This record gives sequence, C-alpha cells and structure tokens, in this order.
Amino acid sequence: MTTEIGIFLPQSGFPAATGAAPYAEKIGLDGVWKGDHLDHGVHSTLELAVAAAVTERVDIGLAVLLPALRPLAWAARELGSLARFAGPRLVAGVGVGGATDEWRMAGASPSDRGRATDEFLRALPGLLGGKPTEVAGIGDVTLTPSAPMPPIWVGGGSAAALRRTARYGAGWLGAMQSPDQVRETRARLAELADGEGRPAPRIAMVIHGSLVAKPAPGLRDRYAGQLAANYGIDAEAVRDFVVTGTPAEVSARFAEYADAGVEKLAFVGAPGGDGWYRAADLLAEIRRSVLS
Repeated sequence: MTTEIGIFLPQSGFPAATGAAPYAEKIGLDGVWKGDHLDHGVHSTLELAVAAAVTERVDIGLAVLLPALRPLAWAARELGSLARFAGPRLVAGVGVGGATDEWRMAGASPSDRGRATDEFLRALPGLLGGKPTEVAGIGDVTLTPSAPMPPIWVGGGSAAALRRTARYGAGWLGAMQSPDQVRETRARLAELADGEGRPAPRIAMVIHGSLVAKPAPGLRDRYAGQLAANYGIDAEAVRDFVVTGTPAEVSARFAEYADAGVEKLAFVGAPGGDGWYRAADLLAEIRRSVLS
C-alpha cells in the first residue's frame, strides 16, 4: 500500500487556494488540506472549493469540519456544496473541535458539540439526498437540489470519537499519535466497527512537524515545546508524535506511519509565504524518494 502525502494550505493573508494548491499538485503531492475555524484563517469550505477548481488530481482534505459551530442544515449544505465541487477527491473530515472561544463567537455551546455532531452525521445522508429528514429540535428539513454523499472521515482520539467513527465513518482522521499509538487505535476501531456490522475504517493522520534542508540539532525539542505550549499539553508526550528534520529523517518516520496502516498523511506546520513553498518542496522530495 502506498501512503499518500499531502500538505495543509498556508494560513490567511496568503493566496493559498489559487497559488499554493496548484503548486502542491505540480510538484507531486497527493493532497491539500484545510482546517475549519471561525476565530482565525480563511473560510474552510470556500477556500477548498477554490482549490478544487484550480486543481485536477490532488485530494481536497477538510480536517475537520465542525458542524456544531453552525445550524446543522447549513453545515450539510456547505459540505454538500464542497462535495459537488471536489467530487471523489474530497476527504470529508468531520469532528467536534476543542473548547475554544469560537463557540462563544458562533453562539453555540461547546458542551453540546458531541451530541450535535452525532445528529449531523445521522441526518447527513438524508439531507444531502434531498429527502425530508428529521433534525432533532427542528423537525423535517429538505435540502434541494441533492448533493453527492462523500465518505466521512471522523476526527478525534477520544473514546466517543472512536465510537462515532465506527458508527458513521468510512475512515478515521487522527492526530497527535505515534505510530505505535496508531496501531492500537486501528485495532480498537476494527473491533468497534465489527460490533456495528461495518468494515474497519481506513486510517489517515494529521502530522505536526517542521522540515529543514540540513540537519538542525535540537529542532524536535524546540518544535515540541512550541506545540505543547500552544495546545496546553505535556512537551515530553508531544515529542512522541512530532515529525521534524531533513527529508531523510522525516522519510524514516513517515515509513513508520505507513507500516502502522496509515493511508494518508497530511502535514501541518509549514509556515506562510516563501517558507511554505520550501516546505512543500521538501515534502515532495520525501514523496518521490521513499513512498512512491
């Protein structure tokens, strides 16, 4: 199995969709990815729709849509519209998100986000199919015209997220796990999916890291410390899953994820501006030399 390698688009203030997405495709990367945030960045589904329009081959990766930030029918409309633009290239990640200030900004409650996400996933096939569909607390909703129902990749590493993946997901979109942890999660997902009478989910991972052309002693510790501070987690635990270094160093780490059964890797951590292009070139070097 060949593991595909993609990259997150640069943050706002940079022509990510029209400039970076075609460049990623041209140099041989397998996907371009975007997170979903209200409090920073460019609108996720809009930018990915533009990226789909200016590319032909790469995955269009949404990692991940937070439906609970929106009225659920509106979230379905957004995802269905993106599915129309991207077609089978869409990797439709869906998750609950964290307890950040964007919930207050959206007028939504973070305490309800798990329940709302489950309701969204339950209702989504009917909503995208243009059928009258009951949405909890609202009643019947009909969205027309219909839109293709994309395979759903459920994000999150909690027990609830794994159950959600087994019940609704064609795939699991993980993050912040080492290859050994991915193996454990993969086995658990297969067990849960079997209990639901469904096939084992496919596996994709968001990879946090930093790429350099020449050896940079201490880079892993510095990056892990920065990421740990951003997320409020233990720096030593972060060292287990950050991926840093030269193409040769990163290739070896990516191969471990491939051996753990990961089909898609989405690299996040490339800076904006020219730094993003340099990181993309290094990532493409890894793609060509090791995992093709």
